[in-house]
Amino acid sequence: MKRKAVVLFLGGGPTAFQPVLGRPLGSFALDAACQTGPEAILILGGAEPGKPGAWDSLVASAGTDRPVFLLPAAERKGSRRPGIQGALAAARDILELYPDRDVLAVPAGRPLLQGRTLKTLLRDHQAKGSSLTFLSGGGEIGLTGALVFRAADVFPVLPRGGASTGFETLALRLTKKGKRVGFIECPDGNEALPADDGVALGRAARELQRRKNESLARRGVVFLDPATAWIDWDARIGPRTVVYPSVVIEGPTRIGADSVIFPHVHIRSSVLGARVRVMSSTVMEDTVLETGAQVGPFSRFRPRTRVCAGARVGNFVEMKNTVFGPGSKAQHLSYVGDSAVEKGVNIGAGTITCNYDGMAKNPTRIGAGAFIGSGTELVAPVKVGRGAYVAAGSTITKDVPDGALAIARARQVEKPGWVLDRVRRRKAERGGGKP
Repeated sequence: MKRKAVVLFLGGGPTAFQPVLGRPLGSFALDAACQTGPEAILILGGAEPGKPGAWDSLVASAGTDRPVFLLPAAERKGSRRPGIQGALAAARDILELYPDRDVLAVPAGRPLLQGRTLKTLLRDHQAKGSSLTFLSGGGEIGLTGALVFRAADVFPVLPRGGASTGFETLALRLTKKGKRVGFIECPDGNEALPADDGVALGRAARELQRRKNESLARRGVVFLDPATAWIDWDARIGPRTVVYPSVVIEGPTRIGADSVIFPHVHIRSSVLGARVRVMSSTVMEDTVLETGAQVGPFSRFRPRTRVCAGARVGNFVEMKNTVFGPGSKAQHLSYVGDSAVEKGVNIGAGTITCNYDGMAKNPTRIGAGAFIGSGTELVAPVKVGRGAYVAAGSTITKDVPDGALAIARARQVEKPGWVLDRVRRRKAERGGGKP
């Protein structure tokens, strides 16, 4: 009969909190442990790395809904005793609340362990009626530090005080009591690799990257160079979307089907609809691109920006806190900030919304079908009406009514012969003579 289990998660050093693919590295091992369906989770954490709530963030990344008990180093008992005894002594009081349970111990420093491997470990342990089962990496790796034991068998042979007890001593005590001790080997040796320094961490990050990209590829995402695409663990991409080389997608980003993400694009915590095209070297954060939008190359989208369906935003255009309406266009060299742009607006090259007056940010509103000529400055707060035209080179400081033409620039003046006269004067000045 299958017994219920609890997870004892053994927190590692600073590498457990190192972000990898948008998560603390230790959360990957915890997530694998949670896939076994434990009754509860006990986090035997170390000191937090100078950031309050670091352990809470790590647990949240794993997304478990099971009861979680956290024993930080400052509170746990027996924190100076090394080996398995020190860990169990710290957790003993809580584990005894779950009598006759199997306890799955998983170290944070093995981020490549997979849920299916830990499930196999637990099943093998229970099927053989073992009291203690180790997970081995095989070869030079040896024991991984992951193991499962029956609390009712282990605690009686583990005194509350006394000398430290290691794996071998604990196993020997159990066998002398007639209990079964065994081990199984990881089906993939890579799973057992530690991540306890910079070199090992980089190796683990590369393997996690490969797993993430393969998972997306199996769902229909097309990677033209999966080795250079870095997609955070919580990002989602729809089928038939093409991801070019050197793309970085961070946070809980969502990208719809049939889109194209061109090289050197950096997307963070954004939502992209279906059939979106993001051209090369575009950067965006907290941005929404609706269905059929096209942006870039060399565009920047700052937080709280929405590019509506079918809109086009071109090279060297920056937007911030803006709703850019359906079918509208801003194709060249413009800044649109704190603005509401309605449907079918054309914004000419070099247009700037002058949203900051030195003390506060002010809004710009542009009505549907308006045409903003090149080189225009819209001094907020200002409104351009529906269907209105603004002549190129204008500085607009007052609202423009619907359907009106606004011209706000100095009259052009020509002075014939001015250049020749200027040259003659300069020669005269240098020679000391009269012009």
